[in-house]
Amino acid sequence: MRITFHGAARQVTGSAHLLEIGRHKILLDCGLYDSDRSDPNGPNRNFTFDPRSLDAVIVSHAHNDHIGRIPCLVRAGYRGPIYVTRATADITSVMLRDSARIQREDLRNGSLKAAGAEPLEPLFELTDVEWVVEQFKRLPYDEPAEILEGVTLTYKDAGHILGSGIVQLDYVEDGRPRRFVFTGDLGRRNMGLLPDPTPIQDIDILVSESTYGNKELEPYDKLIKQLHAIVARAIRLQSRVIIPAFSLGRTQRMVYCLQELFAVHKVRPIPVYVDSPLALRLTDIHREFPEAYTPDARRLMDKDPRYFGSKYVEFCETWDDSRRLNYQPGPMVIIASSGMCDAGRIRHHLKHAVADPDNAIVIVSYQAEKTLGRKIAEGVERIQIMDQWHELNAAVYVLDGFSGHADRNDLAWWYAQSGGKIDKAFLVHGETESLEALKSVLQPHVESPVIIPDRLDSYEV
Repeated sequence: MRITFHGAARQVTGSAHLLEIGRHKILLDCGLYDSDRSDPNGPNRNFTFDPRSLDAVIVSHAHNDHIGRIPCLVRAGYRGPIYVTRATADITSVMLRDSARIQREDLRNGSLKAAGAEPLEPLFELTDVEWVVEQFKRLPYDEPAEILEGVTLTYKDAGHILGSGIVQLDYVEDGRPRRFVFTGDLGRRNMGLLPDPTPIQDIDILVSESTYGNKELEPYDKLIKQLHAIVARAIRLQSRVIIPAFSLGRTQRMVYCLQELFAVHKVRPIPVYVDSPLALRLTDIHREFPEAYTPDARRLMDKDPRYFGSKYVEFCETWDDSRRLNYQPGPMVIIASSGMCDAGRIRHHLKHAVADPDNAIVIVSYQAEKTLGRKIAEGVERIQIMDQWHELNAAVYVLDGFSGHADRNDLAWWYAQSGGKIDKAFLVHGETESLEALKSVLQPHVESPVIIPDRLDSYEV
């Protein structure tokens, strides 16, 4: 096998890894880079491989840094199968249609253009997304499927978001069976809503994420206590709690945690507003997969007429619904996207909340470097929101343990379940500090030195 790293190498976006097994070419993920989409020479607009040469595409899960360029593959001539779990198929279709809509809006308002140049075309159109959906091959967890001659794919539950899968590929090379595993993004253990990531044994070649490879996050019971204290403070001060959250995964998790506070820990219920039309559509999909959740989560959510909903939870569909929140008295919780605060309705809620010391901002998601969310988490004195500067007086709480990403301890646990020495291992999807810190954790489980590849590095394994 040869593996070439076309993305998420020494960074956390743009996941794309090309496998060559015999004559077969398989692409793992095809994600969007967190870089300027208006750069005509940037990685989002230029493939470093020929999409027409691929035999199969395998998707780990439906976050944009793993799926965001799949329509570009189709636009460039890829006509083969795209393998997904059942939930990932439904979520991806919504996520990509939303991305196409946003790009078309950016084109209309003139923001999708390079400096001093004519407006650029969107990366892809809605018609490209429809072709992607037509090419989906939906697979359940734990059921092996021969996707190419001599290559068998099995999805294992990664516990990261709904539908997330660890990719296991079994094949024969030089007369001996081999097992390749790509973690995608692994979830945390004992987090209440989703099951723990599934251990896999007898791994020959491993490609692992490393997002929180240098951090030990708070356990779930402590996070719930901290969230309890924040809500109690809002009740006492009659103020608002602003939670920036990704529409996919984190929003549903935070709604569930608040439901748990109200139902199990007997916290006085206060209104919870989810201000994201995309989150509403994705939550509807989450309701269609009750079997995906832990038994405890199902027992809790079965008490309400609909999963991720109750008389205390209201979804804001229109801009008028959103704007009204700025003039309503507290206490209240507002969950809005984007999770890193650089776009979406969350910026409007921050603008109206950050100056008041009675309000609280709760960071529950990974914050990339240079984002507004990272600056808030780091406690700067002033922040810029939509070209205006604001004093950051609101209380800021960083509860990144609610992240869907495994931390250092979770990853160490998962590696230890492999049941023997791994032949070759690579670390991707992490910033430099995380990659270097996790390398020493993984190394005892690997025969050869753990590799941290650069983009376009290629290896025979």
